[in-house]
Amino acid sequence: MVFRSAILTLLLFLVTPLIYPGSKSHEPDQPTVANDAGLLPDIRQLYESLNDTSLKAEAFLLAMKGHRALVMQNQVIKDSLLTIIDYSLPSSSQRFFVINLARKCMVYKTLVAHGRNSGELYALRFSNKVRSHQSALGFYITGNPYMGGQGYSMILNGIDTGYNDQARMRAIVIHGADYATENYIKLYGRLGRSFGCPALPPDVNKEIIDLIKEGSVVFGFYPDSNYLNQSVVLGYQPADRTLSASYL
Repeated sequence: MVFRSAILTLLLFLVTPLIYPGSKSHEPDQPTVANDAGLLPDIRQLYESLNDTSLKAEAFLLAMKGHRALVMQNQVIKDSLLTIIDYSLPSSSQRFFVINLARKCMVYKTLVAHGRNSGELYALRFSNKVRSHQSALGFYITGNPYMGGQGYSMILNGIDTGYNDQARMRAIVIHGADYATENYIKLYGRLGRSFGCPALPPDVNKEIIDLIKEGSVVFGFYPDSNYLNQSVVLGYQPADRTLSASYL
């Protein structure tokens, strides 16, 4: 536990400039209020309470940064939920995480497929382009569920300009797929691949959609330096950096 806390403290140090970026001209950072000063320890405590190191600390910290920004912009309806897709993990791993921030617990951890042109076992390439058949990075707000060609599905509204804001045009949705199962992994060593949609195992697809639909945050993570430096969500700097006491 001591080693794990030390590693997380180091990651907090490395990721803090993304959460609270200072001036690039070496001027002092803007002063923060008491609520802000206590945020990083709160995030560390929340991460440790999940007690699951398969969710990488870096992915969680960045997800919380984006979640905070979107809450402050009044774009989130279900602010107690946060979904993280860690595309740095192989498709044979459970890399789709649904977290209840209010209860400080992992609600779901399951498989999820990536786009066929993103890679085979690992997703290595990402795109915002129509017909690219690649997964897209960044933050989404969940939309309405519907019955479509892939069965019970849910709209994703991409809000990271230049990275996933073509999601509606590309018909990038969450849906179930027979190629996103443990049996498929046993046969082929990896999941099958979609046209860019995050495809879930059919046995949990509907219950996950019904939980996170209509106004919660989904974050597609990969440690891509261009995205991390250019994301409009991660780069959001509110004029008033205070947080309500109920945020965490």
